[in-house]
Amino acid sequence: MKIKLIRTGGFLPITREAEADVNLSDKQVKQLLEIIQHDRIPSPIKDGHYYLLDIGTKSTLVDLEKVPDEYKALFSKLKDDLKIIK
Repeated sequence: MKIKLIRTGGFLPITREAEADVNLSDKQVKQLLEIIQHDRIPSPIKDGHYYLLDIGTKSTLVDLEKVPDEYKALFSKLKDDLKIIK
């Protein structure tokens, strides 16, 4: 399964994204999204970044501060691999 991390916002509002292949069960995907999903739509912060996570047909706004330890390496790699999209 492919997952895609999309970062928007910032001082120069440029959208960046990174993609990775992962072996996650539907149950793992559901649990991960429940943990890292934003509790609410964040109020706009000047120069702030926002992250969306696309997994399969699901897309949700996420809080990367909530990523569980077992997924930190994956999300760190995704953040390092972010590329500008047009």
